[in-house]
Amino acid sequence: MNGKMKILKTFTRAFYVAGIFLFVSCSQFNNEVPQKLFGLPHIAIEMREDDFADLRKNALVNEYAAITIEKDGVKKTGKIRRRGNSSRYYPKPSFHIKTDEGDWHYVAQNADKSYCREVFANIIFEKDGDFLVPKTHFVALSINNVYQGLYISREPIDEKFFERRNVKINSLYRITMSGAFTFKDGRNSSMSFEKLIPQSSINYDDLNILISALDENDKERIKKILNIDNVAKYSFMCSSIYHIDGITNNIHICNTKNDGKFQIIPYDLDFTFGNTREDGFVIPTNFPKFENGLLEKAEDIYLSENDSITGKLLKREDVVFNTLHNIDNIIEILDSLKNEFSQAYKFDPYIQGENLGEHIAEIKTYIRTKLNKF
Repeated sequence: MNGKMKILKTFTRAFYVAGIFLFVSCSQFNNEVPQKLFGLPHIAIEMREDDFADLRKNALVNEYAAITIEKDGVKKTGKIRRRGNSSRYYPKPSFHIKTDEGDWHYVAQNADKSYCREVFANIIFEKDGDFLVPKTHFVALSINNVYQGLYISREPIDEKFFERRNVKINSLYRITMSGAFTFKDGRNSSMSFEKLIPQSSINYDDLNILISALDENDKERIKKILNIDNVAKYSFMCSSIYHIDGITNNIHICNTKNDGKFQIIPYDLDFTFGNTREDGFVIPTNFPKFENGLLEKAEDIYLSENDSITGKLLKREDVVFNTLHNIDNIIEILDSLKNEFSQAYKFDPYIQGENLGEHIAEIKTYIRTKLNKF
């Protein structure tokens, strides 16, 4: 009986998903592409059907296909490919798009059924004021007049990212999987980091100076090349919102020309505010650090030079939420985000059957638990 019910549920969901695609595609947007869809900015992509089929089928291939893309009533030519690492193994694809205006990412939040975590965490980092934060917002995306679902529009960290902010940099690095800020155990910087800017250079000298200072625990040298406020607060924030991906995988670190110091750019914040597993929602109690103490060293220096606030900051759970002033403000922000994209979520063919309210309630539970307010 259980097997039959499971099969029936599978077929029911398949027919429902097909119906959603049919509902949106048959309208053909009245032969005119609307600038808004389900109340969100509409990203309308057109491409050859064969190319689209290849794009869906070949998840691990980074080959681009030609497209036209229309947003805000303006149509441009460009090209599209799949993006992501582990996310490529989910049914709903994420995309990397190039136009003459630059690159942009449209991210399927497969790991976060609330669709709120990344945008909400970005708001927190922005409100602190010490971070360069990629722009993120919700969009409704269609391909060949067929609604593909709710997406996060995310600004990539590249040359144009810094140009838009009038920030000049010497270099930009991204940590690789299992990379670390150390030369111990035979490591070198090119093993642990990919140099993104300038791509034409294989010179890691500035990063090598930082890693050497960290390995030697030379605080004065560290202070000369590391933006202590930025990195210490990043560590506090990551601890508070449980951004574990932000210390092991998604670190982008740039060296700015104005002071010659490195700072961290928050990025890809979907694994935050607790974990949803098969056995339910879990609020982790321990937060890992780098083995060589990059984040701890920045914290120690920051706290030693700010004695008057040491006691307050040592209670890390309070740091991020003090930035947003109070619990009510946090809940208001989450509820506002939910209202913004709830219709696009409801009709997203890839997340049928999900309860948006329950998923957002998990984030609220995490916040209340961390603040000991129930």
